[in-house]
Amino acid sequence: MIKAVKAAAAVILLFLSGCNLRGPASHPYDVVILGGTPSAVAAAVAAARQGARVCLIAQNERLGGMMASGLGWTGLGDPAYIGGIAAGVFAEIAAHYRHSYGPESGQFNNCSAGFRFEPHVAEQVFEQLVAAEKIEVLRGWVLADCYAERNRMESITVRHRKTGRQREIGALVFIDATYTGDLFAEAGAPFYLGRESRDIFGEKLAGRIYQDPRTRKPLTGSTGAGDSLIQAYTYRLCLTDSAGNSAQWPEPERYDPGEYGLIRDFIRAGGERAFSDFMVFSPLPNRKYDIDSNGFCWLSTDLIGASQGYPAGTEQQRREIEKRHMEHILGLWKFLRSDPDIPENLRSRFSRFYPAKDEFGDNRHLPFQIYVREARRLHGISTFSEKDALADTLKEDAIGMGSYPLASHATGRLRPGYPWREGFFIQPCRPYQIPYFIMTPVWVRNLLVSCCVSASHVGYGTLRFEPVFMIMGQAAGVAAHLCKKYNCQVDEVPLPELQQLLRAQGAILSHAEARPWKEALEEDNQGLVKKKVRHTAGR
Repeated sequence: MIKAVKAAAAVILLFLSGCNLRGPASHPYDVVILGGTPSAVAAAVAAARQGARVCLIAQNERLGGMMASGLGWTGLGDPAYIGGIAAGVFAEIAAHYRHSYGPESGQFNNCSAGFRFEPHVAEQVFEQLVAAEKIEVLRGWVLADCYAERNRMESITVRHRKTGRQREIGALVFIDATYTGDLFAEAGAPFYLGRESRDIFGEKLAGRIYQDPRTRKPLTGSTGAGDSLIQAYTYRLCLTDSAGNSAQWPEPERYDPGEYGLIRDFIRAGGERAFSDFMVFSPLPNRKYDIDSNGFCWLSTDLIGASQGYPAGTEQQRREIEKRHMEHILGLWKFLRSDPDIPENLRSRFSRFYPAKDEFGDNRHLPFQIYVREARRLHGISTFSEKDALADTLKEDAIGMGSYPLASHATGRLRPGYPWREGFFIQPCRPYQIPYFIMTPVWVRNLLVSCCVSASHVGYGTLRFEPVFMIMGQAAGVAAHLCKKYNCQVDEVPLPELQQLLRAQGAILSHAEARPWKEALEEDNQGLVKKKVRHTAGR
């Protein structure tokens, strides 16, 4: 099947796209990577270590994406299947806490071998990774245009967000490592947006669904019909209950307590509530907490439905959506801390938490990156679906492994008597192989995608986590190097050599290569330090 699709793609000489057509551009870089995400950093580092000339373009001033913007409790699955650069990132985080606080410290214990961390620590690790290689980093630039000849991208034009200055950059290979799929969409590559119906890929969790969290089976009202809905977005606040490290809560610009009436209804319907019923408090080192939406609460930090226009929105439209999400969260916290309808014992608990003063000091101590759980998804040479995560089948083009459950946050409305909103599901799966060809467009033959890969809505539910993004980013970086080495297209990369290089860099491509993490090993100048990893489900 893969060979047939590749053959069909090869005969397409001119793709219909948003790209302008022009003469060949010079190529000052071998690889240009769009995105400041962990996946982008992994791709840049992997390519640079192979000797490629690399340019990394980040839309923010900071590197690290969500891991540097509040997601300190990211979804892991089984850590035994996290290898390569991703494993190195977590090892460096663990080394930071051990060296800064000591091997017997609470901070080192709470970091769980580097898998739980403060945002600024993750950012520091990503900065150090990039600084150790010959990588040009452009910060605060967004995609403005791209240029192509036949079925290859020649160059892109980026615009500085503050100054408006533009710059054209050429390369042999491009990598889209954004959370939104901006580059492949601009290049004209086809993509999915929304939810497929059950019959498209034969997925039980597809389309409109209400899931029973105990049996994992669809409830009445689950039609399986496809639509344009995507998962809810949020901001992952980093809060603390330490008075010595507390910053004041920013006031929402427009606060209307009537917008939070579902909270009052939630309290009345359930009797006595604990503060953890409203949102998830995941502990991080130094008395900080990664705050996430609680799917069982009728109104939590997710702003369901407000993310719909984000993937294809203009920069201005995206800023408006981001502001709306932040205003929702700031208003929610003000409501929980001050509204007289909130029981006093709950108000006092919520009043203990403030934004951490030593995080996001240039942004009111609030995260800079909205949590884009899902946006465009590439329509590539192969597509990852529910069966790829649940069926234990071998992939001849494996470039890594994943193991987090198939999971989606809500997309739609409450239904009386149902445990959580429409669209919310969780389905455990065994560790599975990640195929290379979900990163390759059908006809843009010098472009790789390492975040918004080719997957169904359900399949993307297990791929959308930062460890997997880094695994795919590393594979994209090495594949880009091979494209230069053999003067070939991304769909012609010699897979055995790609896999050999990845394994040499510590990547895990099969069950036999998994490393036991009952005792995670952290190497430093004093030897190996053993710490037990807590296997907990990230979100």
